[in-house]
This record gives sequence, C-alpha cells and structure tokens, in this order.
Amino acid sequence: MNAKVLIVEDTKTITNLLQVYLMGWGLEFFDAPNGVQGLTKARELKPDLIISDVQMPEMDGFALCAAVRADPQLHDTPFMMLTSLKDDASRQKGKLVGASAFLNKPVSVDDLRSKVRDILKLPATRY
Repeated sequence: MNAKVLIVEDTKTITNLLQVYLMGWGLEFFDAPNGVQGLTKARELKPDLIISDVQMPEMDGFALCAAVRADPQLHDTPFMMLTSLKDDASRQKGKLVGASAFLNKPVSVDDLRSKVRDILKLPATRY
C-alpha cells in the first residue's frame, strides 16, 4: 500500500513542486489550501505524513500541527513544517506544537527527500 501524504499549502506551485520532488516512491498525494481544510482532510484520510506550510490563511501551520497533535486519531502522524521564517523562535514554536521536522523555503530537494524517506522509512530511490 502506498503511503498517503497530505500537503497543506496555500501556493499551488509549491504543492506541485513538492509532489514532483517526491514522486519517485509512488506516494499518494492529497492537498489542501489552508489549515482548516487540511485538518478536515487529515481526519478523513489519516495520512502517513502531513507536510504543511507555516504561513497560511484561516489556520496557520502551528495551529494545524497543534490540532493534529490534540486529535487522538492523528496524534502520532508525522508533521513536517515548511517555512520562510528563518528565526529560532519559529523553530521553537514548531517544536512546542509537535512538528517532526522543519524545512526552510525555498525547499532543498535533497533535504526534503531525505527527511521524507527517514520519516516514512522509504527505500533510497534513484532519480
């Protein structure tokens, strides 16, 4: 069975880029444009990984991560945050709400692939 990855990101271009970067493993992708819809989809899909932007309308990535951690059915879902915020306070806040990993934007393909591979315990792939 393919791992399900939910991408919560308000910029469609970035969503598409992430899917392209990760397509070598045959993952199943789902996406949502903001945290509110992301949380609804997460509850429906029970994804194996959530990759979320931090700065989004309606519910930001920190609030989404906190909501996922507070949900008994989603509590253990790995949660990766993408952010253009470079400060330590944002990283601390991400850790506090329970983010499993943090990646800075623009996302490095290698960083993204290695983090996702580690989290989902995927085999090394050749691109």
